[in-house]
Amino acid sequence: MEFPTADPDTQIEVNLMILDYLLCITIDLVLCHGAAKSEGQQSHNWDLSWNLNTIDTIRAVLLHPDLFSQDIHIKIHVLEFAQLFCDGHVLLEQSGAPAVELSQGNYRSSEGAESIGTDTRRRLSPLHRPHQDKESHITNCWTAASNRSYNLLDKFVRLCLVSNNKLPEGHTDIATELIKQAALNEYCTMGTQPRDGYSECAHRVIGRLRETLEHGSNQLSTEYLSYVRLPIDLPPDVWKMPRDNGISRAVHCFLTDLMKMLDPPILIQLERGKLGGLSREETQKLRDKVGL
Repeated sequence: MEFPTADPDTQIEVNLMILDYLLCITIDLVLCHGAAKSEGQQSHNWDLSWNLNTIDTIRAVLLHPDLFSQDIHIKIHVLEFAQLFCDGHVLLEQSGAPAVELSQGNYRSSEGAESIGTDTRRRLSPLHRPHQDKESHITNCWTAASNRSYNLLDKFVRLCLVSNNKLPEGHTDIATELIKQAALNEYCTMGTQPRDGYSECAHRVIGRLRETLEHGSNQLSTEYLSYVRLPIDLPPDVWKMPRDNGISRAVHCFLTDLMKMLDPPILIQLERGKLGGLSREETQKLRDKVGL
């Protein structure tokens, strides 16, 4: 007995709609939870494992990256960055859903940064080894923090590159703050900390980032980095500054504004009763036709 199957093109369109929908609701959960935690409000601890596993499955098994629109590519990068950022700033307390690498295919791995083309799932945390002496333990913690902050910077700049003409204001300020944090963390891994060591670390971070991006990107990376202000001097009160330093709010506003510039998923448009390019009456007729 033969079972009816959908046309392959129809299957692809349906998978794209489901992927788009899952990306948006997962991003919304991450951002809402992160904003609540950063403001000291009560929030739910959602387990996003199912969302993330389903997104990975749809992308890796059912779809080819070339089929994704720019909006979907942007949303994938938004989710990657938001997860890692919230996780690193203790804003996301998931039960069994560590930060993941989602992007694949179009973005090749390169030396100097964790691959964006892998489905590796792990949460970087300070190394706890009871038999290590205190100094070695602190160095290892700063090394882990340095790797994490560089990875976060790398993901943010890649998000900005793929967003290109849809970037809201404030992205260069955020990039500068992330460079500062990466440089400071690398500075703290040095055995001795000369005053000019911070400047060297800042140049090393931006140089490493430039090499990583140019490995698989076009001239957009060079153009983008030319707009970022490179921090040179170590702030005199750096050790008294709060770790967050207002960046959580800036990142949340940036990501929220960026998502507003993207088209909402078709499934959400149907829920709202109006598809783009159609009137509400036409949308309702379409809903009736497909049985929604």
